[in-house]
Amino acid sequence: MKRALLVFPVCVFLAASLLAQTTLDRAHEAFRQGQWQKAAQLFTQAAEETQDARSRAEIRVKLAWTYFFALKNRSKAEQTLRQALNDAPDLEIIPDLYTDDFVALFARVKSQLASPGPAPTPSRAGVGAGGLPALRAKLASAVDAFALEALLAEAKAMEPTQPAATLPDLLELEADVLDRLGRPQEALRLRGRAQALRTVAQAAPGTAVVPLEMIRQARQFLVAGQPQDAIALLQGVLDALPSCIPAFEVLAQAYVDAGLFDEAYSALQTALMGNEKPELLLALGELELARQRPTAARDAFRRAVTLDPTNDRALAAAGLLAATLEDYASAKDFLDQALKANGTLYQARVARAQLALMEGQPQEAVNHLLRALQVRPKDPWATGWLGVAYLAVGDVAAGEARLKEATKAGSQEFALFLAEALVRQRQGPEALKLISPDHPDPQAQLLRARAFLASGKTEEAKELLQRLVKLYPTHGGIRYLLGYTQFLLREWQPALETLKAAQDLKGAPSFVEEAVVLAEKASKAQQLMDGALTPPPPPPRR
Repeated sequence: MKRALLVFPVCVFLAASLLAQTTLDRAHEAFRQGQWQKAAQLFTQAAEETQDARSRAEIRVKLAWTYFFALKNRSKAEQTLRQALNDAPDLEIIPDLYTDDFVALFARVKSQLASPGPAPTPSRAGVGAGGLPALRAKLASAVDAFALEALLAEAKAMEPTQPAATLPDLLELEADVLDRLGRPQEALRLRGRAQALRTVAQAAPGTAVVPLEMIRQARQFLVAGQPQDAIALLQGVLDALPSCIPAFEVLAQAYVDAGLFDEAYSALQTALMGNEKPELLLALGELELARQRPTAARDAFRRAVTLDPTNDRALAAAGLLAATLEDYASAKDFLDQALKANGTLYQARVARAQLALMEGQPQEAVNHLLRALQVRPKDPWATGWLGVAYLAVGDVAAGEARLKEATKAGSQEFALFLAEALVRQRQGPEALKLISPDHPDPQAQLLRARAFLASGKTEEAKELLQRLVKLYPTHGGIRYLLGYTQFLLREWQPALETLKAAQDLKGAPSFVEEAVVLAEKASKAQQLMDGALTPPPPPPRR
């Protein structure tokens, strides 16, 4: 009983503490724990619960910072700052507590609210009487979607007669309305257009107009995995500046990230019309590969090399694609030039090693792969190919070690090469674990038969090879191995017939003729032995 009495005051104290914790305290706690959506909801609730206008404005600044910094929703942040400054027009923030971008946004919103622009002249009084201040007042008092839609239509009607100096402000107001209607990408497009128009107004005559802030924000959207937002923003920029090449370049990347390859192609082609440069051609080549048009990609990469013969990325891209298209001579030439310009190009180095293996130069392949691993130590792809190269030079133990390292790291494409190394070292049971009985490649099944032989399972090897001969009757390697297996089983005559059949088939080893000679000798010897062991016929009856 005494213990229960002790617990009761503690419970009362905890309950009182929880009740004392305000909504604002819980919002701060959610923000500290990275629960951004919850923090935004609690800041919103705290602002609604606060009667004092300045305190409410300060809470809304925190809410705006949550939208801007944590949730990457600039439009919501701007809308919230407007509400905060409507509550306290003289509100200031401490710049050291926020990023430069947020401080600039706060200053811009405050400037817009303080200087709404000149009142409309009588000639424009027929549309939107009262001008922007009246529209802002309507927005502040709008309580439902019907009122917001009506306000949006009124603002749209004002656009054709709005002075250039205040048109961006009108577009920003329309964007605020769209945000409240739950149409954020339409709002972003209007903000992109508005900022581009401001950039035009501020640019010196005769200078190139590039809205750097909007392009940087679009790149931030891409980094955050929001390509659709980047697309909307840049489309707005291009509504105002249809010849802005930097906007087309970033827009193309946004389309690629969104999986809209045809739209990306159009954007890149437009950018190239304004400025053909290697970086854009490289992007075009990669896009053509994504569109499964390798020939067009090859042309783009080679054009990039023509424009800049020392561009290592362009040379490497041209070489890698040439290797994919089995144009090995061009691949070797491009890759050698790329590696001469930049010896740290990892993919180019591994691809060059693969070409060396194809050309029968395994030691050169080893050298390339060792250099590749200096760039990316322990990388499983280069490690696996180094194991293959070691097998090719005859260092089976080193090959096995590297191949085991690669397969352990998850590169299962090297499993058959590892099985080959194990078979060569008579570790047949371990090799069999790596080869599926249902593997569709005849070379894999041939390796499996060799693994049976290395395990001492000659009958199993013979049974498998007989099935393979029926499936691939023109495969010389399979038929040769069956003959060899029959020879091991002392089936001399069948072995001789199988080996003779293998001689004229593609894939048979070069020493098959020697095996035929050996099998003929063994068969003749068997025939002599069989004759010696046969008893003579009985003499004729007299």
